[in-house]
Amino acid sequence: MTPGIPPKQEPVTGSGRNAGVEERDKLGDGPTARKGHLRVRLPVGVALGLVFSLLLVLICGIIITYMAAADRRIAGRLLDEQGLAVLNGNEAVLQGFFAQQELLLRSFAAHVAVTGNRLDDTDLEVYGKLLPEGARLDLGRAMTADGPVGQVSPLRWLEFRHLDGFRTGVMSADLDLGNGQVLSAHYPQPVFAALAKTMEWEGRQQVFLLAGRDRAIVVGGLPESAFAASADAPLPALGSLTGSPLHFIWKDQDRAFDMSGGVSGRVFPGSQRMFTAIFTEVQSGPAAGWTLGTLYQAADFGAALDQTQIVLYAALVALVVGAVLSFIVGRLLGRPLSRLAHAAAQMRTLEFAASERLPRSLLVELDDVNQAFNGSIGALNAFAKYVPRQLVSRLVEEGMTSTRNIEIKEMTIVFTDLAGFTDLASHMSAEETASYLNGYFETVSEAISEQHGTIDKFLGDGVMAFWGAPSDQPDHAALAIAAVRALAERIEQIPAETMRVRIGVHTGKVVVGDIGSAARMNYTVIGDAVNVAARLQEHGKTVDPKAKVIALASAETMRHLPEGAHATSLGTVQLRGREEPLSVFRIA
Repeated sequence: MTPGIPPKQEPVTGSGRNAGVEERDKLGDGPTARKGHLRVRLPVGVALGLVFSLLLVLICGIIITYMAAADRRIAGRLLDEQGLAVLNGNEAVLQGFFAQQELLLRSFAAHVAVTGNRLDDTDLEVYGKLLPEGARLDLGRAMTADGPVGQVSPLRWLEFRHLDGFRTGVMSADLDLGNGQVLSAHYPQPVFAALAKTMEWEGRQQVFLLAGRDRAIVVGGLPESAFAASADAPLPALGSLTGSPLHFIWKDQDRAFDMSGGVSGRVFPGSQRMFTAIFTEVQSGPAAGWTLGTLYQAADFGAALDQTQIVLYAALVALVVGAVLSFIVGRLLGRPLSRLAHAAAQMRTLEFAASERLPRSLLVELDDVNQAFNGSIGALNAFAKYVPRQLVSRLVEEGMTSTRNIEIKEMTIVFTDLAGFTDLASHMSAEETASYLNGYFETVSEAISEQHGTIDKFLGDGVMAFWGAPSDQPDHAALAIAAVRALAERIEQIPAETMRVRIGVHTGKVVVGDIGSAARMNYTVIGDAVNVAARLQEHGKTVDPKAKVIALASAETMRHLPEGAHATSLGTVQLRGREEPLSVFRIA
C-alpha cells in the first residue's frame, strides 16, 4: 500500500453502505478509525525537507554554540597573552634603559679609575652627549673617603625630586668615583616620556608610568607642561591630570570593574567612552614599585571579542538560511534524493563495485547528478584497482611524521675572529691564554645575548652566532647589527692594544634545525649565507689590518635595517670562493 493513498475497495454487498463502512473501519481507514488514531500524512519531499532542516538546526546549533563559547575563550586567552606580551616587552625596555645608563655611568668611572684623573666640566660636556636627550651630568664632592682610592661605590638611584634648572621632576643616579668626586646623572620627566614613546607598538595605545598608583611619571598624550614640578610635588597626582581619561582609573564608579584572567587591568568609563588599562608592578631594579601600563579604548582592546560576536550572528543567519534552503531542496528532491543518499552511504566502505547505480530522472539537474555519480563510481572503482587503500593510508601516515625539526628561514649570521691570536698565544702560558680567551668570549657573549642572539659555536678564537631562530625575530638584522656595534664599543674600551677583532655579518636563506646523527645532534644553521659571513670576517684584514675592530656587513643585511642606519660603503668586493661580487659596508 502506497502511503497517503487509501486502499482500493471491493464492491459493497449484503448490508450495502454500512457494510462498506465497517470494512473500512476494520482496515483502519474509515471515519471511526480517524477518531481514535490521528494520522498526519506528508509528502516525502516535505518530510525530507523537515528532517533536513531540523537536523541542520540541531547539529549546527550545537556546533555554533560550542564554537562561540570556544571562540570567546580563545579570544580572551589571546587578549591575555597579548597584554602580557606588551607589558613584559615594555618592562624589558624600561629595565634595559636603567641597565644601559648604569653601564654608561660605570664606564665613565672605569675611565677615571684607569687614567687617575679627576673629572672637570670639559669631561662632563663630552660624557653628557652620551646620555639621553634632556639628561644632565653634575659633579659633587664625596661626603666620606673611607674606601681605597680608585674603588668605585655602588650606583645609587634617587627618587624623583625637584631640582633647580629643571621644569619637571628629576630622577637622579649618584656614583662615588673613589677620588673624592661624586658623578650625578639627572633624568627629568621628558626622558621617561621619550622612553615610553618607544614602547608604543601601535597608535591605539598610550603607555603610562606611575610611581606607586597615584603619582604620574608619564601619561601618554599629555604635554610636558602637565608635569611641572615643585619642591612639595615633584610628580603630579594622577587625579589632577584631567587631560587624560587615565585619571578615572581608580575612581569607584558605575560600569568600572577589574579585569579577570592572566593580566591585571581595569575597565572604566571616561570622556564619554569606555577605556581599558592593563598594568603591572615593577618588582626589581631602580623602578621597583612603579606601575607600568598601557591605556586603550575598550573597543580597540576587545576587538577580538567583538569579532566573535559578529561571527556568531553571521553563523546564526547562515543557519536559518540553510534550514530554509534544506527544506526547499528536500521538497524538490524527494525520493530520488533518498536513493542518492543511500548510494553515497555505500561508498563510505570504498566498495565501489557493490555500490548501487542511480536511475535516470526527469529532472535535468538531478539526472545530471545521478549520471555524474554513476560515472564517479566507475572512475573510483577503476582507480582503486591501481592504488590500494593501504598504500594511501601509509603515505598519509608517513607524511605526518617528522623525525627532525628542520626548516628553511631567512636569518642573519655573524662571525667574529680574534686577529693575531696565534702569535699572541705563543708568548703566553696556558693559564694566561685561557684567561685571555675567556675574557674575550665573555665580552662577545654578553653583546650577543643582550640583543637576543644565539651563539652557535666557538671556533677556536672565533664565535659564530645567528639571529632569526629558534624563535621568530622579524628584526633579526637590526638586532645583529646592534650587537656588533655594542661589541665594537666594548672592544675599543679594552686597554689591551693586542686585542684586534674582525667581524662579518650577512643575511640570507639558511637551513636551520637539528642536524646530526641519531646519537648526537646539533641545532645549527648551514648554507651559503654562513659561508658569506665567514668570508666577510676574513676580508676585514684586507680592508684595515691594523684596526682594533673592523666589522663588515653585506648589502643584504643593510637592506633589512631601518632608514637612516649609518654605514660606510666599501663598494663591491670579490670574496674568496664566490663567483659573484658582493656589496660590502663597514659598520664599525
